[in-house]
Formats: sequence, C-alpha cells, structure tokens
Amino acid sequence: MVEGVADSGWHAALTRGLHEAWQRRLFTDLVITAQDEVLHAHKVILAAASPYFRAMLSIGLVEGQTQTLVLEDVSGAVLNTVLTYVYTGQATLTEQNVQDVLTLADYFQIHALKKLCCYHLKNHLVMRTCLSVYEVATLHRCHDLAAEALALACSQCSEVLIQPSFLTLQPETVLVLLKQPYLNVESEEELLQGVVWWASKDPAGRKKWLPAFIQKIDLGYLNSQARIKWLASLEEKQLLSEDIKHIMTPMEINSDGTEYGSDDQEEYIKKKRHNSQEEVLLVIGGESNGRLLRNIECFAVGYSSWRCSIPDLVIRPDSRNEHQLQVLPVMEHARAYCATATHDNLVYVLGGQTNNTFLASCECYSVLTNSWHQLCDLPLSVHGGAAAFLDGALYFTGGKSLGRYQHELWVYDNNRDCWVARTSLSRGRGHLGMAALHGSLYAVGGVGCVGGASQVLASCEKFDPGSDMWVPIAPLAQARAYLGVAVIHDQLYAIGGYDGSRWLNSVERYDPLRDQWTTVSSMISARSSFGVTVSHGRIYCLGGFSGESNLNTVEKYNPRTNMWHCVQSMQLRRYGLVAATVYVPGSTRR
Repeated sequence: MVEGVADSGWHAALTRGLHEAWQRRLFTDLVITAQDEVLHAHKVILAAASPYFRAMLSIGLVEGQTQTLVLEDVSGAVLNTVLTYVYTGQATLTEQNVQDVLTLADYFQIHALKKLCCYHLKNHLVMRTCLSVYEVATLHRCHDLAAEALALACSQCSEVLIQPSFLTLQPETVLVLLKQPYLNVESEEELLQGVVWWASKDPAGRKKWLPAFIQKIDLGYLNSQARIKWLASLEEKQLLSEDIKHIMTPMEINSDGTEYGSDDQEEYIKKKRHNSQEEVLLVIGGESNGRLLRNIECFAVGYSSWRCSIPDLVIRPDSRNEHQLQVLPVMEHARAYCATATHDNLVYVLGGQTNNTFLASCECYSVLTNSWHQLCDLPLSVHGGAAAFLDGALYFTGGKSLGRYQHELWVYDNNRDCWVARTSLSRGRGHLGMAALHGSLYAVGGVGCVGGASQVLASCEKFDPGSDMWVPIAPLAQARAYLGVAVIHDQLYAIGGYDGSRWLNSVERYDPLRDQWTTVSSMISARSSFGVTVSHGRIYCLGGFSGESNLNTVEKYNPRTNMWHCVQSMQLRRYGLVAATVYVPGSTRR
C-alpha cells in the first residue's frame, strides 16, 4: 500500500461538481426564499461553509426540520453572490453590492468571504466615500479596514468635509474624526464650518450633537470677531443653544488690545492636533561589536545622517512654528533578536535575549510622548519570536526558549494587560517572519526541530482569527530563517536570511490570492538578522550580518521598478535589531 498519495487537482474537480449540482438543483434539500427570488441549496454544504448554518440546521430549529429558510430582507442577487462563493470560492464584487455581501457574509459567519469584501473595499478606497467605508468596517468589526479608511479621511480632511457623503455620516463618526490628533486642514475654523454644514442638514435632530463637536475644535484660533460671526450664523440656522453660547462666547479685550479668557500659553505649546505629519524610520536595539544596545536611531526627511533624536514641532502662542529635536529615550533592557510591531504611533518590542539570558519583558515606545512604558511579560522567555497587529490586536508567536522552539500563539489583552492563548502554530518556529495580510496572519520560514535536530524551514502557514485555525500555504522556494518579512501592495515579501549554510540576498514575493511565491530582484548585500520596515511605498532593510561582518548599510526596494538601492547608512553596525516606521508631526499651516 502506498501512503501519502495526493491529487493536487482533486479540490478543483470536487468544487466544479458541487457547483454543477447546485446549478442543476441535484439533490438539494433546502429552499431559501429571498426578497425577490427562491433558491435551492444543500444543507451539508452550507453547514460546512458557515457556523451559522451548521448551528441552525443541526439543533432542531424549524428551518432544519422544514427544509426552508426565509430571508425577507436579502435580495436574490446578493444571496446568489454569497452562495456562489460557498460553492466555488469565487464572488463577483462591485461598488454596488460589496457592502450588502459583506453584511450577509458577516451574518452567516463566512469569514473568508468577509475578508474578501474587506480586501475589495480597501483596494477601491477613495476620499469621497472613505468615512462611509469606515462606518461599514466598524459595524462589521473589520478593524484594519476601518483604520485605513479613517487614516485616508485624516490625510484628505479638507476635501472630505465638503463631500455630499459627509452629510450622511453618523454623529459618532464625525466625533471620531474630530478626536484625531492629525487632520489635514488649513485651520480649525474649517472643521467648524464642516460640522455646522453637517448639522444644518437636520437642525432638529442634529443640533444636540454640536456642543460635543465644537468642544473638540481648538477655538483658540478664532478671534472675537470670528466667534461673533459664527454665533450669528448658528442662530440663523436654528442651531444655537445655551451650551454653544457658553463654549463660543467671545473673549474679552484687555486695555492693551490683547484678548483674555483664552487657553493659557502652556496649552498652546502642547497643542494636540497637527495638520500634517511625516514618516520617519527607527532602528531599535540589537548587538554591535559584542555590545547589546538599548538605544534608538532615527532617520527623517531633512536629516543628513541617522540621529538619536526625533523631529518635534512646537506651536507657539504667537503662531510661530519651531522645529526642534527630541532626544530618543533608551529601552529599559538592552536586547537583540526581539519581536516588534507598530500600531497608532506605538512601537512594541517583545522578548529577545541579553548576553546571558532570554527575555519575557515587553516595552512600548510612544511617539506622541517620546517615552517608553512597560507591558506585562510574555508567558515565556524567548528570543527570535515574531509579532504583528491584526484587526487592532497584538499577536506574538514562535521563538526559541531554553527548552525548545515555541509554537504557541498569544494575543495581548490591552484592557487586562495580559496575554491570552489562541490556537498554536502547527510546529515550533524560531527566528521566523510574521505579518498580517487580508485579515490573516502569515508565519514564514524560521528554524524548527525536525527529526530531533534544528533545521531551517521553507514551510509557511496562515492563521484565520475567525476560525481560530492555522492552515498550511505554499512553501518558500528557498528555506530561510533570520529573514525579513514585509507587506506592501497587498503582497508578502520574504527577504534574505540564512538557509543553514549560506547567507541570502534572494527575495520572494507571495500572492495570497494565488497561493504562490515568485522570485523578485535580490538585495545588493546578503544579510540575516536585520531590521525591515515599509516607508513611502518602499521596503527598507537595515543592518544585519552578511556572513562576514556586521552591517550598518541600508537598502530600499521599489516594488514598481523591482530594483534595490543603497541609502544612508546607520551610525552603528547592528544585527539582531528591529525596525519600525512611525508618524511624527510635520510642518503646520495657519
């Protein structure tokens, strides 16, 4: 008997057969009545694809007993799209149907189709509808899509405020927008004009929201004449209330012509909102010339070299904008081979190793306060683990402890400051790469235990948080550990590393829709244990070990031209480092 024989084409053949049976109504045993159409389906197929159907059809509910299901609020066209996906794995999504398909996929708990809808919305995200997409994504708990839509709204806020779709937004969405520390507008008065326009659409129903909105606008930039003008405008539009009068009462004038009753000087200097921002690169920790590092280096536009300081914009009461530099604070623990992930201008550094021990400690750097704070420790002391944010949650997996390569997956509970276990990797991996893409986590390569010995891996797997399962995906063409992993333009890159005998400069690109790796242009230098991050649409690889020496060189990759270029080198030669891209306030226009 021959074991382990597999037919790679069988899945496609089975899918074709099931689809044909559905189209011809062969052996169907469930009748679904939609708003304008009656469809037939197979209970076992729906139960396999959807926990919703599995529960409904197997616990004695009337639908399971009568073989009928009524969905009065669902159009036949949308239901057909969902059922076509169930039977074939394919769906025709358009601007007109994608939100309805997403709603039904979420209701039926068909997580893969839900992710496909989010991918479609992300690829068609435009300024005029971005906040409407934010509302849909928030409703369906698609946190990554919601964050991207909100970021687009912030970056093009002046245009968003004058779109007809702005008038249709829920009040909670407008409030979320006003709370953002970065909004690309010419002035705070532009925000006031936008919210008054929004409220004017339905004065009776929306008037009550205006005080909360106006409190989020910095009225310190409106002089007495401007405030009087706006109070008169609000009264004319039947939007004026006592609360608004109290908030917007004109400031009184001193005998020397200056206004008082405004915010004090200190508050102006600490102004929380900026209307532009810039990306900067950070490299953190690692080892250099036998010494473990705690420090951070930064590179920003206008820097002639890497520095241990980050740009800072201070807004003075006299409306002068002064560019200063803040010294970057060091971590509490020097560490190498740690994991990192970035979210909302926070950089998380997890685990790693010192000269004589592995670490469980976790630290978080805030760009806005330019300070570090401690998180609760990882459940285990490990080095060579990997971290990524998915749907606003921080995940950590893999790594090497004193005893073995780890396979547990942990998610950080921010409210309770603790780590919660999820389904583990299929195998232990250390010095792997991990990234989030299309609503899933991807674990790539690394070192594992095979036959009792350490071996560099080519295998990769994908985690779906909806089903809480890891599934294998196509393996790398080249086994690699100590690699860099990055996501750009909805594709995953596995870069450099070490294959057990050679240091690599080769690069592979993964297409998640085709489950296929493709070789692209190699780096200029072979390197392992380096930092990798994405900035301005380019992948940056920083430092590492070439097989002969530690590196301070930096390369960037342009995916559009498929070319690598050398850029400004770091101050220190580092390996076992991590890298991150963060936003800092840029120049401000008034």
